[in-house]
Amino acid sequence: MSTFYDDWLATGDRIQEELKRSGAVARDREIPWVRTRQDAKVKLMISNELGFATMGSNVLKGEIPVGWHTGKHAHGEESMHILGGQGFSIIDGQRFDWHKHSTIQIPYRAEHQHFNTGDEPAQYISGMVFSLETYVRVASLFQIEDCGPNDPAVLAAFPAQESEYYRDGHRAIIHIEDAPSDSSYDPQGHLAASQNQHHFQQFLVVPRNGFKEASVAVTHLWEEPPYHHSGRHKHLEAVVYAVEGEGYTELLGEKHFWEAGDVLYVPPAMWEHEHYNDNPKPIRQLRIQFGIRFWFTGIWPEGYTSQRIFDSEGRPIVAGAIERVRERG
Repeated sequence: MSTFYDDWLATGDRIQEELKRSGAVARDREIPWVRTRQDAKVKLMISNELGFATMGSNVLKGEIPVGWHTGKHAHGEESMHILGGQGFSIIDGQRFDWHKHSTIQIPYRAEHQHFNTGDEPAQYISGMVFSLETYVRVASLFQIEDCGPNDPAVLAAFPAQESEYYRDGHRAIIHIEDAPSDSSYDPQGHLAASQNQHHFQQFLVVPRNGFKEASVAVTHLWEEPPYHHSGRHKHLEAVVYAVEGEGYTELLGEKHFWEAGDVLYVPPAMWEHEHYNDNPKPIRQLRIQFGIRFWFTGIWPEGYTSQRIFDSEGRPIVAGAIERVRERG
């Protein structure tokens, strides 16, 4: 008779098969917008129920129409990056103004609402861990107000922004023009796998910028020039949003193509991967980090720490120009 222990013995192989079947790219053009009480337009892009073998991670994209606001709600921690437009957010009663490429860190269970005050739709990409919170039985979502058109009187009543920091001293928002590019801001910069990983990167929600984050953070915006590649490495789960351009990621020897608006998902399997810009225009990509990955890294550092990959001659594969093989005439 089969027992629970027999099931446990088979779990590792079952998980590996699930990882092999995991989705690798959430294609923006194939995912329809829906309307919810919170958002006039929103789409869930990364989640287990969509075929991605995640560690409980979620990525969604929202759009706030001109002259509208989102609903007001509270839930677990959230990290969001403004893709376009301008406006402000009210988070636990504090106002924070934002524009294209501002990044906002919303604390656990903080009440928040976003207002579009510009003349174009405001889009954002957001990382959450609602699936993980559900699995460990702490998920909760409180809807306080629904989305809808702005009331000019309500907008006028909000006070001006006083600070980029919450009252507890931690940072709430950073704008791209203020984001440093010094690699010393990278929390993983001491690892060989993080060094020379990208041509150029800016650091967003990281501790040295004053942020406190635990479960999710939009940490980097990086750029690769035309006909360049990133470094080659491996680690647990990775989530990358394509902001501009198009390219492909080589994962376990297979090419996965993506374009602006898509989300690349690397499952938590320690698979080698590398990003390529095989095009005449630069690419920009946004990294969304989920803290559960580093929780497991701490438990088993020799197995789960990020590792640089070396070529056949023992040289580390770092960011650089794509080498072209010339055909003989």
